[in-house]
Amino acid sequence: MQWRDELTRRFPALRRLGPGCYVVGGAIRDLLLGREPADADVACNDPLAAAKKVRDRVIRLGDQEHLSAYRVVDHFAGGEHVYDFAELLDHDIDADLARRDFTINAMAVDLDRDALLDPHGGQRDLEIRTVRMVQASNFDDDPLRTLKGVRMAVKYGMELDAETLAAIRLRAARIAEVATERVTYELSVIFSAGALRRAIALLDQTGLAEPLGLTVREVQAGDVSLAAAYALLVGSPRAYGERWRWSEALIREVLTLQRLVREHDRLALYDAGEKIARQLPPLLRALGEDDALDWPDFSLRPLLAGEEIAALTGLPPGKDLGRVKRELLEAQIRGEVATRRDAEGFARQRGGR
Repeated sequence: MQWRDELTRRFPALRRLGPGCYVVGGAIRDLLLGREPADADVACNDPLAAAKKVRDRVIRLGDQEHLSAYRVVDHFAGGEHVYDFAELLDHDIDADLARRDFTINAMAVDLDRDALLDPHGGQRDLEIRTVRMVQASNFDDDPLRTLKGVRMAVKYGMELDAETLAAIRLRAARIAEVATERVTYELSVIFSAGALRRAIALLDQTGLAEPLGLTVREVQAGDVSLAAAYALLVGSPRAYGERWRWSEALIREVLTLQRLVREHDRLALYDAGEKIARQLPPLLRALGEDDALDWPDFSLRPLLAGEEIAALTGLPPGKDLGRVKRELLEAQIRGEVATRRDAEGFARQRGGR
C-alpha cells in the first residue's frame, strides 16, 4: 500500500505538514481493516505548530493540567476532516508507540519516508482478529484502556488474547477512578454495536461488569439498542444514570423500556411513543420472549380537543375533563371510536350528558 498517497487523498491537509510527523493509530488500523478512517491522529514534536498549518482555529483537548491534543476541523464542500495533533512521547516514535494501548493501535506511518511502522505486530493481530496489549503497565497509565479493550473487541468482532484479558481483570476495579463521561462514552459504543451477548461475556470475563454496576445475565439475542441494553443490565436506571451522567432523555427511555417489558398492550406502546416502542421487539427477543406486538397507529391524534369536549359535556377545565379526554383517546387507540360523530357520542356519555 502507498501509505502516504492513501492518507493524503483522504486527509489533504497532511500535505501541509513538515518533517517529523507521523499518522498514528486509528486511521492506520481502519485502512488495514478496509474501513474508511473517520479522522487523522498525528504525532509530532510541536503539535500546536503543526495544527496551525492546517487551520488557524485550533481546539485544545483536555484540561488546563492535562493537555491531550490539539484538534483542527477542516471544512470542505462535502463535509469535514478532523485532525488531532499530539506530542511525540520523549520525542521518539518508538517510545511513543510502546506506550500505546493495543498493538492494532500502535502502528504509524512516517509521512517523510512513506513507511509503515509496526514494531508490535499490529498487522498480524488484525489478521488473526486479536486485541492484544502492547504491555500491561500501559493500563496503569490510563485505566480506561481496560474498558477500551472490550470496546475494540466488540466493535471489530475480535478476541482479547489471554494475557491481555488477565491484565485487564487484575486492574478492573480501577475503572471506577476514571471520569464518568469517558466511561459512559465507551459503554455507549459497546452497547450500540449490536453485539450485546458478546459485550456481556467480555465485561464478565474481564471483571469490569461489577465495578461498572452492570448485571451479568443471559440473553438470547444481541442486536438491541443502547437504551434496551441498559434496560436489561441496569436495575435502577434513575440512580445509575445520575451516577454516570446520562442525559434525562436516556434515563426516561430506559425506564420506559423496562415498563414496556412488563406491559406492552396498544395503550402502553402508544404512550411510549414510536421511537421507543420500536426498540421493544429486539429487547423481547433478547429475553427469549414473544416479540409479536399489537401495534397501535402512532399517527393517531384525538378526534376532539379539550375545548370541544368541554362544550359537549359542560365540564370545566380540570380532572374530570382530563379523564374524559384520556378515555376518548384510549377508545380510539383500541379501535372502539373511529369517527368524529362516534367521539362526540362517547364524550357526552362519559361526561354525563
